[in-house]
Amino acid sequence: MEENIFILQKEDGGEQQCRVVFTFDSEEHSYVLFSLIGDEEAGISALRYILDENGEMSGFSDIETDEEWAMVEEVMNTVLSEFGADQTNYFTITNEDDEEVMCQILHRFENNGKNYLFYAIMEDDEPQLEEVYASAYISGDNGEVADLLPIETDAEWEMVEQVLNSLAQN
Repeated sequence: MEENIFILQKEDGGEQQCRVVFTFDSEEHSYVLFSLIGDEEAGISALRYILDENGEMSGFSDIETDEEWAMVEEVMNTVLSEFGADQTNYFTITNEDDEEVMCQILHRFENNGKNYLFYAIMEDDEPQLEEVYASAYISGDNGEVADLLPIETDAEWEMVEQVLNSLAQN
């Protein structure tokens, strides 16, 4: 899955990588909804942009009026409501190369009050089922994966393997 990422210049002169969530055009401007890579708790923000001669986003500028913000928020809320439910089936992890990798949840289950899941890494918009991973997890307010937790004991691993084996037989 190719991610669309752009760089913003910060006030201190540094750079901030941003992940495009969604772009759209109004009659007057083009807008990008984005999240900050490495600061996912910051949520989604928006800026105006123009396309440079290479078709790349550039010329970022702030949204200026309350009316403009209201229009952008309406689009953002519509996009999030349409795609939000589906996003609970996906999450990102950081690999050994410090790159974020999209994962698809294949199965969720609970045992003794603890949440578990099986997941696969996404490549070219498809889960790579040759390697299925298991983890305990903490669920966010909307059912999304807020944090992965290790499976700690042999007994816990045994239980997870039994669940996986029962799924494989179905």
